[in-house]
Amino acid sequence: MAKYFIIGETGSNELWLIDTEAKTAEILTEDAPFHQYINKERKNKDPIIKGISIAISSNSRSGPDAKMTITDPAN
Repeated sequence: MAKYFIIGETGSNELWLIDTEAKTAEILTEDAPFHQYINKERKNKDPIIKGISIAISSNSRSGPDAKMTITDPAN
């Protein structure tokens, strides 16, 4: 069964559609029916989270088997 996620990065209006079955990611066009609604909520700083238990953002990655380390930004 296919599963899809929509991801939007802070500071960008782009929305990405992730297809976990096909293992693909594509940018959704701004004429997608829900694009304006999602970006309106994002501008209001209202996160829209449904069906996700963890999400991590990073600026670099050395490979899929790379060891991850977590640094608490408060320290």
